[in-house]
Amino acid sequence: MSRNVLVAFDFDHTICDDNTDLVVQKLLKEERITKDVQNLRKSNGWIVYMDRIFELLHESSVNAGQIEDAIFGIPAVAGMEKLLASLHANGHEVIVISDSNSVFINHWLRSRRLEHVVSRVFTNPARYDDDGRLRVDAYHTQHTCQISSINLCKGQILMDYVQEKRAQGRSYERIVYVGDGGNDLCPILRLSEADLACPRKDYSLIERLNKLPISVSTKAKIVPWQDGTDLQRSLEQIIELKLTN
Repeated sequence: MSRNVLVAFDFDHTICDDNTDLVVQKLLKEERITKDVQNLRKSNGWIVYMDRIFELLHESSVNAGQIEDAIFGIPAVAGMEKLLASLHANGHEVIVISDSNSVFINHWLRSRRLEHVVSRVFTNPARYDDDGRLRVDAYHTQHTCQISSINLCKGQILMDYVQEKRAQGRSYERIVYVGDGGNDLCPILRLSEADLACPRKDYSLIERLNKLPISVSTKAKIVPWQDGTDLQRSLEQIIELKLTN
């Protein structure tokens, strides 16, 4: 069995079955999200917008416990917890690359005892300050990739990680990328013929892949999926994945 497989996952709507930012935003009364706040999304980007949302939550006395309870309440995509555990048990390396934030992802993984199956989480760093206010910063600032957001290019992160591991003497026979949204397109376009691109059915990523011109289409094999059980079934055939209990 090929054990040198790197499986990179998006998080929102891929591992957990909702958008973590929007779930937490719902803790805020709608009238607090004024037009000026909404305009931050277009003028300054999503990270600046969410940092303002977190500020408003703090002003509304929404504390860390309430935020983390909301994150805990997000269900996993059906079958995804078993898939993650199976990948780890079979010796494959799992990483997460997400435009959410470290507080949300780490709390969700810990709450389901899955933190040990993920070797690295690449996301926007977040923390609670001394006043208990949640703050989030950009993962990086990039201007080279036009199809990714300024604060996080998943393709660059993925390739940088592969190069980092290569420098440490480890190479991967195959990369599997699993995602659902438009910001997952960049890493998929960087995959080789040996790799797998796994877009979730009925989400924007698969639509964008279907509309790509031949000149920029991905070299990777496309493996669509509906849920973790569906994806498990496909990976069992391709990378000889065995289900764990």
